Amino acid sequence: MFQRSLVFWPRRVHCCMRPSSLGFLLVCLIGCLSGCMTQNTLAPVEEASLAGATQWTAQGKMSYDLNGQQGNFSFRWVQQNNAFDIVLFGPLGITIATVTGDENAARIVTFDGLVRTAASPERLMFDALGLNLPVSAMTHWIRGVPGDERAGSRFDVNRARKLDVESSGFTQSGWKIAVLRRDEASNPSRIRITKPDAKLLVVVKNWAY
Repeated sequence: MFQRSLVFWPRRVHCCMRPSSLGFLLVCLIGCLSGCMTQNTLAPVEEASLAGATQWTAQGKMSYDLNGQQGNFSFRWVQQNNAFDIVLFGPLGITIATVTGDENAARIVTFDGLVRTAASPERLMFDALGLNLPVSAMTHWIRGVPGDERAGSRFDVNRARKLDVESSGFTQSGWKIAVLRRDEASNPSRIRITKPDAKLLVVVKNWAY
């Protein structure tokens, strides 16, 4: 017994859509695709910038010349809103000191196990390490913004660039701050902080926020 093969031949379908209707459909389709492309293009703009971030981590090195006292160290700085956790490293990655605290109090633990507390990290750094560093203000300065910039506010990258070394940076609390270089994400990677008797050069190798 042979089985009969059924072959279906496609029928010719006539398009009944008028040219004007087809054109309207194409316009709507292009509009939808353009809207999707625009949304994807604008999305990164909504991402928080480092300048306005309240939580961030910086890793790098700092060299200093304070009244003739010269030196350098590596650091890891973790900022969580007003709370900070700063670790200073010497040669071979040996921890020199760990400074933690917030705007109300600070604590330092040095390499020899000495523990000190004070009302500010500046006082601790000077008493324990003999370094007169503007730690509280540097929370803002190493991000390339003035210390009076409201935390969490949007800081236009173009405005930040205007404060860079090309326009002589900005001055605050007797210190002059200039961003000498930025990375591909426009985050400060080389910051110079100076006053007549002190020079600081901060090089940030990694940012996370």
